[in-house]
Amino acid sequence: MSQERQYRDILDSLLKSPNPIVRYKSHVNILGADASAQNIRTMRDEIKTSAIAQSLLTDLADANPSQRDGLNTLYGRLKYLADIDYPPGDETLLSYRDRVHGWIRRLEKEYDEKLFIKDKYRVHGSFHGNALYASIVLGMVNQETDELCDNLIGYQWPGGGWNCSKVPKAIGPTIVHTAYGMRGLVAYQAQRDTPALRTAIELCAEILLDRHVYLKRTDSRPLRPVYTKMAYPYPRLYNFMVGLHILTRAGYVTDVRCTEALDLLESKFIEGQGWPMERKLFHHNPKKEGHTDANWELEKLGKASLFLTVDALEILQKANRFSPPI
Repeated sequence: MSQERQYRDILDSLLKSPNPIVRYKSHVNILGADASAQNIRTMRDEIKTSAIAQSLLTDLADANPSQRDGLNTLYGRLKYLADIDYPPGDETLLSYRDRVHGWIRRLEKEYDEKLFIKDKYRVHGSFHGNALYASIVLGMVNQETDELCDNLIGYQWPGGGWNCSKVPKAIGPTIVHTAYGMRGLVAYQAQRDTPALRTAIELCAEILLDRHVYLKRTDSRPLRPVYTKMAYPYPRLYNFMVGLHILTRAGYVTDVRCTEALDLLESKFIEGQGWPMERKLFHHNPKKEGHTDANWELEKLGKASLFLTVDALEILQKANRFSPPI
């Protein structure tokens, strides 16, 4: 059976999935359905009562924001809710957004502001980027969202991207902060597009593309071996699929420099199943850091992750490597 036919068969299964997250993503991100259409809006509303969404909401409610782990939970779960296309406008999330924004403001004032070293800000661009991304997707935009975006652009290094290293000799941005910072800017672009924003996104994209998404420029080996492993939810510290997905949403995945990463993605496809999780970055032990109530690993097609599979098909479709039936 041809690869194209296999992808189509998998997509057909995703479109019929009992999981509304997967159905919504398949219709909107792969088939290009109008997200404002009533039937698609109804499908997205069903995400709110899905097991994954309810578990993430439980994580948020149980978190103690006065502790570091609690703040990390708020920050991470809002990002995950955005990843699953949780419907916008849930006012119960606003207090969590405010906590995360306040945390980032404190970092700017008490920590990042002091790290202006050799004419460059040493900031965690991924923090701003992920908070922006969640605020936009979840419909929680306010004045602080605008300020986050403006500050992130202001912190960008001359060649693009961000680096939080305190070491003065650090001369280049990191792929982690640059990729997630870029994702925030791309999401914000739908809210308020400006020439400065477009330039900032272009500079970030060039950094990812110059590294062929996940490779060293010196010898074309992976930046880190772990960046070749697939995981969902997407890892805090990047991998090749994170880079591909961000470049896809930004409109750069057809660049020839994505070829190696796209080849790697296709090589991981399992016939009749989809794309598997190769790393598990969470657990269900409430006594340990990294706990979640969300059973991500249970959402499978065959032995493959539904969430990785639907995103992989979106990437390949936008990269002109897969043509779903119209």
